[in-house]
Amino acid sequence: MGLYSTTRSIRWWLNGYPGDTYARLLAKSEHWSKSEMQAYRDGKLRSLIAHCYENVKYYRDIMDREKITPKDVQSAADLVKFPPLTKDKVRAHRSELMASNINQMRVSWSKTGGTTGEPMQICRNVESGAWANACYERGLQWGGLGPDTPRIRLFGGSLGIDKKSFMENLGTMIRRDLFLPAFELRADTASTFFSKIHRSQYRFVIGYASAIYRLARLAEEKNQHIQFDAVFPTAELLLPEWEETIRKVFKCHVLPYYGSGEVGSLGYSRPNSNGYFIPEEHVIIEVLQKDGSMHLSGDGGFVITDLDNYAMPIIRYVNGDAGKVSDASDGLPFSRIERLDGRYNSFLLTDTGDLISGVIGTHIFRHVPSVRTYRIIQETQLDITINIVPEAGYSTKDENLILDLFARHLGGKTKIVVHKVSHIEAPPSGKSVFVINKCLPSPVQR
Repeated sequence: MGLYSTTRSIRWWLNGYPGDTYARLLAKSEHWSKSEMQAYRDGKLRSLIAHCYENVKYYRDIMDREKITPKDVQSAADLVKFPPLTKDKVRAHRSELMASNINQMRVSWSKTGGTTGEPMQICRNVESGAWANACYERGLQWGGLGPDTPRIRLFGGSLGIDKKSFMENLGTMIRRDLFLPAFELRADTASTFFSKIHRSQYRFVIGYASAIYRLARLAEEKNQHIQFDAVFPTAELLLPEWEETIRKVFKCHVLPYYGSGEVGSLGYSRPNSNGYFIPEEHVIIEVLQKDGSMHLSGDGGFVITDLDNYAMPIIRYVNGDAGKVSDASDGLPFSRIERLDGRYNSFLLTDTGDLISGVIGTHIFRHVPSVRTYRIIQETQLDITINIVPEAGYSTKDENLILDLFARHLGGKTKIVVHKVSHIEAPPSGKSVFVINKCLPSPVQR
């Protein structure tokens, strides 16, 4: 163990945090048979359902109404007996979704990233977060990135309002991660980015898919010879041409991973394999078929169950994503997401013609809880319309914050207009498109 993981394990032990325990289990479970994985998953599901019936009013009311007892749920196939949990239901029944027996000192609240355009607040117990983090670290290790290995982090930017905890900053310092602000990656700043990358000699990059793609394009344009062992794009759909460019320029494995703010870890890539392997020790993904039926494999919308959140159980949650799920393959016990749809995020143009990741909208609206959902439309290089569905508490102060943060990154010459609307229509594809740039050609999607 290196300095980072050693100090972290000591801190975890002192705080009663089970991260190392879960990591040891995950190191073994990836070698289980499919039947062993299913037995473990279904055992956790039975425990969760029993907990919900005893301690969570929302689910107890459903089970009583539908005449379901905990004994009626023996496996993942029995989840169809429960109605789906939508974002609207989470908002309307938040207090009823909270477990009555959970120690409030052992929970944390987080605001989802809103990559489907609808951020929410979710409560988690410590164990749920530990499971998600352990699955995340195993997914990175599949690509050769261990917990002690420093990495380049291509996320976020200087919005001026994001804050990290002392322990997060300390961990980054001990491991010597290199943070590069994705929203400040432009043609005129690229040389600084490349200089820092060359000096670091780091072999791994984690960041927004669009930002990593932009870095690769700039490296190609500026004849920068940079090679990594692996890059891990996330937060948005990795388009085929982006993946091809990243692999060609950086001569590395391209291993996107998939998660959500409501549940955490949902799928991880492995070198020389296709798709995302679902960490079924932690999560169940059902698929809503075109005929309205629900199965554990197939093509359609995702319905997700977190097996570890006992504070605010998330059972059969419709997260807005879709794709194709298949049974276990490649000698692994996990089901696999063969194709992931939705959450496509376009670039935005600055007033100087530079491209920045459209994920900036996710970051900005995370700080404006009075906006329920949004869509950013770039009509011309200097004209942007932001359609929002406001909540009751939306104020002039909120609107000024939105305008200020967008102007800070798009440039003072860009005309930005905020329109309040009652709802935002989904595109014909049904995918979650929350940034539309009419100045750029439409990308080819999987």
